[in-house]
Amino acid sequence: MTIERTSLATGAAVLAIIGGLWSVDLFLARTESRETSTEAEHDFQNGARLMREHQPDEAVDEFRKAYALDRGDQRYALQLAAALIAAGKTAEAQTMLNEILESSPNNGDANLLEARLMAREGKTAEATSYYHRAIFGIWTVDALTRRVQVRMELADFLASRGSDKELLAELLPLETDAHDLPTRKQVAHLYLVAHSPARSAAAYRVLIREDPKDRSDYAGLGQAELALGNYRAAESAFRNADAPDRAALAAEMTSLDPTPRNLSAAEKVARAIRILQLARDSLARCAAADPLVTQAGDLLAQKVRTPTNELAEQRLDLAQQLWAARGTKCGPTTSDEESLRLVLSKLSG
Repeated sequence: MTIERTSLATGAAVLAIIGGLWSVDLFLARTESRETSTEAEHDFQNGARLMREHQPDEAVDEFRKAYALDRGDQRYALQLAAALIAAGKTAEAQTMLNEILESSPNNGDANLLEARLMAREGKTAEATSYYHRAIFGIWTVDALTRRVQVRMELADFLASRGSDKELLAELLPLETDAHDLPTRKQVAHLYLVAHSPARSAAAYRVLIREDPKDRSDYAGLGQAELALGNYRAAESAFRNADAPDRAALAAEMTSLDPTPRNLSAAEKVARAIRILQLARDSLARCAAADPLVTQAGDLLAQKVRTPTNELAEQRLDLAQQLWAARGTKCGPTTSDEESLRLVLSKLSG
């Protein structure tokens, strides 16, 4: 009986010791885990600071340490990939993003980084696809704001590529969803870039109604009205923007424009002759031997005894031919040629 009791006491003691050791191990493990997490977070914050200071190479090292310490925190993987892209280490960034997207294909941040990587490599179609995946992906914080930001980034990317139709398709939902002033101003501007001046003008008018003192909105409206061929409205907007040079251009366009229906035949012919002179001189500056220059000179030398619309159209047609030739034979247009460019654009549109 005594032996039995001794054995039971010994067993209990052993169990108590084992339990105590297990508790100590658990405590130490938790302590180590907390210390590891703290160290990883410290490295992560250092990396974030270095990125803000535009030091991506150094940030890569910090994010890499954070990721090695805690692979379960997806923030570390995402920021490491972002730093790798910023540092130009695209192959390694691609490998990391592939791993993240394989496990989380709808992750908004990961798809956005992949879009930026594709954009960096000049892959427009692939970049656009990943931007859309990011827009409709999962965002853990402030999803609506992030989606607007990503769509705005996509719009800027498409504008830089001259993808007008695709750009317009992104601007339409942005106009509905965006509520912050900088984005709304950018949308109004990008409508003009997308060759949709009517939408641009409408967007600027809304902004002006909300804040009639913002001169930048009047300047944007002036540009949209110029593109629409509404030169008097453009002049008024530029004057409200305190932009005298642009207002003078709009006034010049008003006196040069041959399209108003109330013009007499004599005035239309006079304006057509002036446009032909400008187009001839523009081409002659870089291709004086072009036969069109000679043809224009001959036509300008003819005296118009009875002005008619047909005579005006004849001169305007030749002016457009001269301008087309100038586009292929000469360099970029100059500021002095802007009025001619605008009026001929209106005629061809």
